[in-house]
Amino acid sequence: MDKQTKLIRGLPLMARLANEDLQAIASTGTRRSFRAKEFLFRQGDEGDSIHVVVTGRLRVSYTSPNGDESTLAMMGPGEACGDLSLLDGRPRSAAALATEATETLVISRHAFLSWIATRPKAALALLETLSLLVRRTDVALAELAFVDLSHRLAKCLVNLLDDAKSTASGVAKLKVTQSELAAMLGVTRESVNKELNAFVDRGWVALSRGSVSVQDATALEAHSAGEEG
Repeated sequence: MDKQTKLIRGLPLMARLANEDLQAIASTGTRRSFRAKEFLFRQGDEGDSIHVVVTGRLRVSYTSPNGDESTLAMMGPGEACGDLSLLDGRPRSAAALATEATETLVISRHAFLSWIATRPKAALALLETLSLLVRRTDVALAELAFVDLSHRLAKCLVNLLDDAKSTASGVAKLKVTQSELAAMLGVTRESVNKELNAFVDRGWVALSRGSVSVQDATALEAHSAGEEG
C-alpha cells in the first residue's frame, strides 16, 4: 500500500472502505505546502476539498459573529480537516491555519464525486461511518454537560498524545498552549491553568511556555476514564 493510500486509510471517514476504493481515491490527491502562520483556508471560503496532514501541524478555529475565536482542534500528521466539504460543498464552517511548516494531501470535491458515482459499496460504507461519527458527537456533547473539567482536560491531553514526540526519558511533549486547551474545552484559560497545576502536583505533567509535557500517561489516561489515580 503506497503512502497516499495509507494516509487515506487512517481517516475516520474512510475507515470502512475496501483497499481498491482507497487506492482509487488516494490516487486523485495532490500535495500542497504551507508556511508557518499561513491559512489553508478561512472560515466562509468555498468548501471544495479535504486536506490530510502529511507533515506539520494545523490549528482549526471558529470565529463567532461577534468576533470571538475558539480553537476547535489541533491536528498533526494523519489527521484531516475539511472532510465535510467533500459531502456538501458548503462554505467552510471553520478556518485552518498552519502553525508550522506543513504539507498536506489535497483531494478535491470534484474528484471525490466522480469517484463515488460509480462505487455504491463505498457510498454505503461512508454512510455507516458517518452514523458512527454522529453517535460519537452525541457522546461528546453529553460529556460537556456531565463530566467535570478535570476529567475533560485529562481526556483532551490523552487525545493529543498520539501526535506527540516522546523524549529519551519517555516524556511526551505536547505543542499546545493553555489558551488553546481552554478554547478546545470551552472554558477560561484560568480554569485550565488551575487544573493543569493540580496535574503538576500529582506528577502527571510539567508545564513550559507553549507546551505541556506528559510525564505519567498511564495515570492521566486512567483519570480521563473516570478512575482516580
